Amino acid sequence: MHMRLKTALLSGAAIGLALGAGAPVRAADMFSESAGLAPAVDVLNGKVEGFGGWADGRFGRSGDFVGGGLASVTLPLGERFGAQVDGIAASKRGDFVGGGAGHLFTRDPASYLFGVYGSGIGFDDRLNSWNAKIGAEGEAYFGRLTLSGVLGYERIGGGSSATERTRKGGSFFDYVDVSYYVTDDWKVSAGHRYTGRKHAAALGTEIALPVAGFDSSAFVEGRLGEKDYKAVWGGLKVYFGGGDKTLIARHRESDPPNWLKDDLFATSSRKRRSAGVTPPPPPPTCGGESSCGPCYPQ
Repeated sequence: MHMRLKTALLSGAAIGLALGAGAPVRAADMFSESAGLAPAVDVLNGKVEGFGGWADGRFGRSGDFVGGGLASVTLPLGERFGAQVDGIAASKRGDFVGGGAGHLFTRDPASYLFGVYGSGIGFDDRLNSWNAKIGAEGEAYFGRLTLSGVLGYERIGGGSSATERTRKGGSFFDYVDVSYYVTDDWKVSAGHRYTGRKHAAALGTEIALPVAGFDSSAFVEGRLGEKDYKAVWGGLKVYFGGGDKTLIARHRESDPPNWLKDDLFATSSRKRRSAGVTPPPPPPTCGGESSCGPCYPQ
């Protein structure tokens, strides 16, 4: 595995640990429990998910397949604060992708979430591509409607030359969703993504699907944007901790979103160059005579 990929993985893990370990637990205790607010995170919980689909190419073509797994652990920090650490391991067009993220937030499950977010992800492609983000995360709850998103700064790296690396640089990014719970166990969403200097529309749905006594769900998501930026994937999530909950309750009382699937498409993972023989140059053209000796290029 390339050194830059290892650096990106370590950076993502470090961000998650820093946000979790450095949380102001004592500050949380300053809030009075008599205020009647529910805790930011009700209990230690987690989730794992697997997904598969296609990105940036022809849907259904094996060479453009993307898939992998994600995991999150969310823990309460006193009454008013919480932290979450995310991880991803995936394959995109045959290249390994890995990284992590961290959330540190305060939340009233009846009205809002606000916090900070950081992530790092690396591609084991020929360009050693990587992407790192830092920003503010928020959610607002209005009955069955949820507004959620992350806004901040991202840095994109990797490249086969100093010029190519410089062109990548940094820029603003956003992940924004408007979600509506048709029922307590069925969510539909639409939103916007700007990452990797590409705008895209985001559509998705998730429905609770209890399996073997665990809270679980099935989901489908799609992206459609500029520069032929498109993707579709689907998969399953399994939730742990927190008891038997509806989908809307789990999303507002337990875990914030794991955004790392979108980081997969923040950097365009190019295919490795083939090791084939360089084709010979085309033969020179003749000067116009039908029977000449040596030919001279025009």
